[in-house]
Amino acid sequence: MKNLNTYLLLFVIVATCLSCSDDDNRIETPVVTGGMVSIIDSYANFNGENQSFYATNKSTDGERPFDALTTDWTFETWVKMEEGTNLTEEPLTSSIIMEQRYVFSLYATLANESKPEADVEEEVIDYNQPGGIGTNLIKVKADYELKYSKLANNSTDVELESMSTYDNENIVLSYGKWVHIAITRSSSDNTARFFVNGQLVGSGTDDVWISKSSVSAVNWSGTYRGGYYGFAKCGLRKVRVSNVSRYNEDFIPDLGADFEEDDETLFLLNLIEEEMIDPLDDTPEMDVKGTYPYSVSLRQNNWDSESKMIYK
Repeated sequence: MKNLNTYLLLFVIVATCLSCSDDDNRIETPVVTGGMVSIIDSYANFNGENQSFYATNKSTDGERPFDALTTDWTFETWVKMEEGTNLTEEPLTSSIIMEQRYVFSLYATLANESKPEADVEEEVIDYNQPGGIGTNLIKVKADYELKYSKLANNSTDVELESMSTYDNENIVLSYGKWVHIAITRSSSDNTARFFVNGQLVGSGTDDVWISKSSVSAVNWSGTYRGGYYGFAKCGLRKVRVSNVSRYNEDFIPDLGADFEEDDETLFLLNLIEEEMIDPLDDTPEMDVKGTYPYSVSLRQNNWDSESKMIYK
């Protein structure tokens, strides 16, 4: 019995020591839970092959709203170019984001391969940060450039002047990333401006930048020049046309904030599926805000949404 008690005592001592050793050296494994949190409810997704949409320059009462855009105006949208979109140096064979025939064309072109890499923040899992998300800086090369060209009045093939991100080393555009684009003109200083992500890309004071009357629609994700051309493989979210120059210097755009409708809003389209009027129609109509008096038809498109994982 004495020997048994001794063995039991030794067993308790050893077990206790092992337990202490485990506690001292235990590595805490974080418990990860989480869920998908929507960051963009929905957006129009175009396949780059035969999908686009337009707003005609004629209202139900015979007025031509876009004809008013001669001295002060702003066209703006959010676009996400996707890999596989067509890139050339000519708008009809490249990816047109926005165009009004006889007035202007805004499209994606080939990347400047000599442009230096840029530091871009990439989200990574970091348990020490709120929401479990941190950021890393990664080096990226430009995937494409953006070009804004003024078209000759009544000629769809002549580009009179242009502004481009090609030589701007501060703007490196990547596929799959949302980009805010704005083109403006202010009569107060006779200046047209081109902004990408709130940065001024270029400006011009020549009278060529004054808009001329056009009988044509404004097209997005492609154009119409006797037929449909220049389809872009991209996502589009939020489109606004204003009869005022909204941006005259650098600014910070916010993808999460909807464009505001005010007295200067001529045409505003959120491009979210929830604002479709007839989702079962072959050419579904969207609810248009602003002074434009009727809905706009999407020729073809797909709806998509974005979300990200939040870890807690």
